[in-house]
Amino acid sequence: MIENFEVKEFTHETWADFDALFGKHKGVSGGCWCTFNLVTSSQFNKMHRDERKDLQQQLAETGQSCGLMIYDAGVPVGWCQYGLAENFIRLERARAYQELTIPPAWKPQWRISCIFVDKHRRREGLSQLPLKAAMESIQQKGGGVVEAFPYDIPGAKRPSYTGSVKMYEREGFEEVARLGKITVLMRKKI
Repeated sequence: MIENFEVKEFTHETWADFDALFGKHKGVSGGCWCTFNLVTSSQFNKMHRDERKDLQQQLAETGQSCGLMIYDAGVPVGWCQYGLAENFIRLERARAYQELTIPPAWKPQWRISCIFVDKHRRREGLSQLPLKAAMESIQQKGGGVVEAFPYDIPGAKRPSYTGSVKMYEREGFEEVARLGKITVLMRKKI
């Protein structure tokens, strides 16, 4: 299904498209602008939504951005935040994660943290596309161990911006551990 859509890495050249997609949804999830996992908890909580947007723009302009965009007929419809593991500060610092014993062979090179589809395009089966595109991009960049942190919220009625456990299972990820009440650490080597 990806072949019917266009995929572009998130860079300064695609900033306007990211801004259009996220701006249309008020920065998504309370004005996060997909910065939640890129900074510490205290940094995130001190930032206004405009500062979060500015941070993403700065990352895009300096070549440090993490993610890709999905387009349908030139219109941005989806997003996946992924990148080198060390870029996701919050995930690395989580107490439950730090308590895990991770064998050297399973030390992550990559992480996937967020998946977003335009609310006007939901219920069309598009949510798997950003994840598939990220996995293809990671493979093209040499592969390695990929970690993801989907939420598992029984009976949830609203979308989870982390993607679902089932989405990751369809891509061959396996559950490694439960990190708290709702976060599931999943992993795959490609």
